[in-house]
Amino acid sequence: MSGARPVPLLPWPADVALAMPGSKSDANRLLVLAALCGQRTRVRGCTASDDVRRLVAGLRSLGFDVAHDEAAGVVDVGPRPADAPTRAEIHCGNAGTALRFLLSVAAITPGEWTLTGDPAMQRRPIGPLTAAWRALGLDARDTNGCPPVVVRGGAPREAVVALDAAASSQFVSSLLLVGGALPFPLQVRVTGELASAEYARLTLRALQRFGVQATALGDRLFATMPGFGPPRGDVVADGDWSSFGVWACANRLTGSRLAPSNLAFGSAQVDEALPALLRAMPDAGDWTVDASELPDQFPNLAVVAALRAGTTTFHGGGNLRHKECDRIAVMARELRRLGADVDERPDGLVVRGGQPLRSAVVEPEHDHRIAMAGTLLGLFVPGVAIKEPACVSKSYPGFWADLDRVIAARRCVAVVGMRGVGKSMFARAFAARTGCEAFDSDAAFVAAHGPIAPFVQAHGWPAFRAEEALLVDEMLQPGRVVALGSGAIETDAVRRVLRARAFVLWLDAPVAVLRARLAADASVRPSVTGAPVLDELDALAARREPLAREVGHARLDGTQPVDALVDAALAAGAPVLDELDALAARREPLAREVGHARLDGTQPVDALVDAALAALRAPCTWPRSLA
Repeated sequence: MSGARPVPLLPWPADVALAMPGSKSDANRLLVLAALCGQRTRVRGCTASDDVRRLVAGLRSLGFDVAHDEAAGVVDVGPRPADAPTRAEIHCGNAGTALRFLLSVAAITPGEWTLTGDPAMQRRPIGPLTAAWRALGLDARDTNGCPPVVVRGGAPREAVVALDAAASSQFVSSLLLVGGALPFPLQVRVTGELASAEYARLTLRALQRFGVQATALGDRLFATMPGFGPPRGDVVADGDWSSFGVWACANRLTGSRLAPSNLAFGSAQVDEALPALLRAMPDAGDWTVDASELPDQFPNLAVVAALRAGTTTFHGGGNLRHKECDRIAVMARELRRLGADVDERPDGLVVRGGQPLRSAVVEPEHDHRIAMAGTLLGLFVPGVAIKEPACVSKSYPGFWADLDRVIAARRCVAVVGMRGVGKSMFARAFAARTGCEAFDSDAAFVAAHGPIAPFVQAHGWPAFRAEEALLVDEMLQPGRVVALGSGAIETDAVRRVLRARAFVLWLDAPVAVLRARLAADASVRPSVTGAPVLDELDALAARREPLAREVGHARLDGTQPVDALVDAALAAGAPVLDELDALAARREPLAREVGHARLDGTQPVDALVDAALAALRAPCTWPRSLA
């Protein structure tokens, strides 16, 4: 495991807001346009990912006035001065957007430019883009259809070009990004299929932000007009929905609430559609995914497929073989190494999920998406580690720090159950196994108010329950395991805070077992009903069982040894594929109780705002029906 980063388990949900890095796809488009627009422009949101760094360095090599404040994520871009260099070798590492976008910038920049990359980049296709520039009248030569590329920049002589974009939509985007700097309108006619068409539409949005007139006729014809709009001054790259993909999948698998603090809906980023796709995913049975729709999420979704019960078929992803690595082959190999049942197909995978998985060191082949997907797998499978962990810096330099934040924000584990079931002993053992702190609400009450029996005798059970509820509210903090008093769940306030902030383990055992344990326990326990303590167990169990079912996420057999209980608890926490459905069923009547209007959350945000305003203007009769 030398050089590999172990992945900590996430055996129960976590709740934390995470700031995503700036989208490298959006940032690199904006940086090219800022360089070509003729006005000094500041681009914010440029997280210092490898791809952004490579593109910034490439613009600087081409002679543009570029300054990158990496800590602030700000790039200042100025025009190319008259005495700029006319020759350079531009090394793009494994940054596809950088090399492909810079090729077109170099093609219209006077001089001789060589664009190259690392061995993986030198295997990625570039031939259709160099052929397009030759058709436009410039000298552009690749190496067997791949980098290195040598281009002699100058003025194009043609205005219409045919382009094969089956391998990558970046070829289309590269041509369109320089369209505003040309002296004539540019038409790009796409032959055959267009890979990842949504990314071409992301380019159109970036062009419009700089005032470049750009249009598209389906996925076949794209056109730009010469010229840029008024100076922008500042532009801001959107937060990256692609980076949030691993956390969106973790939410679906665990019921976590990992929230992006800086992502905008309606961003035009293709991966914004991932949460909706995950909501539509069945918990079991057959599932089919068109990998061409969310190509960057294919590795994450393949992991979800391995963890769910049922067969998942991925198709339409032939271009995934030409990313930072052959993502289809590498994901098939790595999933098999961990014990998954996988068939590899030319354009995808068939994953028969639900098989027992084993530990392994995931080898991502320098691919940031594979490394993050392997990390997602390691959250559920003990002993997984990631080789080449630094490769995530290509798009998400802060990924490992965010993973540490997620693990630290694991939801408090609350243990509920009847007297004598062993909650306190289990909580201590579970906390020791998982590196958490163990707390006991009864012990906390005694520390604050003295022994329970005299307090109840003096003040009554309602006063005890009120003080207990306050203590539970204080104790349910991330990273803790809290054993609750046996009757705490009878209090509405306690059940509310458990639903909001805890992963609840319900220890259950037959009343006969509890009676035998309590008969051997000499500790003083006040009666709840007035009947002898051992005689009231049946009534209390009947009263509390439906409440435990209401708040509990998993039921454990309290007759088992404590080590076996800890193993069962860890298994119960991950994955929890059906928790969203259970939560939705439980919360819908509550939402109907408090809501004044129901809005369709699948609609675009502007449509939602319109619907909300219409609801506010509607005549109001209280209570308003939500049917």
